[in-house]
Amino acid sequence: MLLLASVLELTHFQAMTLFSFFTSLVFAFLTKQSGRERAKYFLWAFSLFMLVGLGLGWLMYPFPR
Repeated sequence: MLLLASVLELTHFQAMTLFSFFTSLVFAFLTKQSGRERAKYFLWAFSLFMLVGLGLGWLMYPFPR
């Protein structure tokens, strides 16, 4: 596990993008039947994950740690 952690050094943005990608992909395959519906749902879910993540980050930025 330590070896994997040293190889995978991701920024918060990269981690959010990976999470959004794979979560949207799984949701699309679990909820939609045709390829066209899956692609539409994947793009919609991925866009919303990224938009909400960036929006929350932007809202929290002015607050001190």
